[in-house]
Amino acid sequence: MPRWVNPALALMLIAVMGVAFAARASPVWPVALLASTAVAALGGSALLLGINVYWMPVSALAMGLLALLAFGLLSSRLEMAQRHHVQAMFSRFVDPRIVESLSEEQHVARAEVSASREVTVLFSDIRGFTSLSEHRKPEEIVALLNRYFEMQVDVIFQHGGTLDKFIGDAIMAFWGAPMQQADHAVRAVRAVRAALGMSEALERFAADVVRELPGTHFEIGIGIHSGPAVVGFLGTSRRLDYTAIGDTVNLASRIEGCTKGVSRILVSDTTRRLCGREFGFRDHGAFSVKGREQQVLLHEPLPTMARKESPATGRNGDGGNT
Repeated sequence: MPRWVNPALALMLIAVMGVAFAARASPVWPVALLASTAVAALGGSALLLGINVYWMPVSALAMGLLALLAFGLLSSRLEMAQRHHVQAMFSRFVDPRIVESLSEEQHVARAEVSASREVTVLFSDIRGFTSLSEHRKPEEIVALLNRYFEMQVDVIFQHGGTLDKFIGDAIMAFWGAPMQQADHAVRAVRAVRAALGMSEALERFAADVVRELPGTHFEIGIGIHSGPAVVGFLGTSRRLDYTAIGDTVNLASRIEGCTKGVSRILVSDTTRRLCGREFGFRDHGAFSVKGREQQVLLHEPLPTMARKESPATGRNGDGGNT
């Protein structure tokens, strides 16, 4: 055979492997192509001997195999780098288990793009924090806040929430991004369950605080609202935050402000309707909130009437959400 045949075959195999790598094709396809090419080339060389033509394609096939291994190794290294990139981006905001599921390429692309999402937003704020900080040493306040934040963020993560940010002594979290959850009703239910869990955790925390710092009163308010918001990375090249912005976020913050002297937890009528019969609610009537002409109906979820969630399905045990 002419001398150019083997180099041409080797270059063709390398090019095909490169295209498959660039297109992120399944590894099955380049392996199958190389195997079928090897069978065809070796079979062809045997047939060519019958007409007195000598061709030994082993060197070209070996180059194709080396290209397959090299591109496979490069692909695995890039995938590992991508996984570390995703973990670095989202480990501050979501449960590590969710970070693992984000490592797939399509999930990463969807999570990184700022877009309008249907979310449920939760705001939690400490009551009387200013007066509390005036009577305690700064070291005591910082240690107290860190313990409180860690406890409440654990509850948020347990219910599939995304931590947005700490705003002084306040916590903002939302459900619905970066991972798309089943439906809007499920997100609202999880947010209310998280709020009830945060309330229960607060009771234990406040009891510990009283024992350690006698005379200290620790109380919070939680507001929840559901609706559309723009979610994504916002900021500059030096500092980025994964956050949600929009009227839904503003209203959730206003609802949290309405809890003073009314209830520890208040949810909007939208969130209440999304929860269906998952919880019992106490109606607290209409409230005027800043930035809205119409009053907002607010409700208090009742923990004693909340149904238990099935760990396997994320739904209640007797047939699912309403």
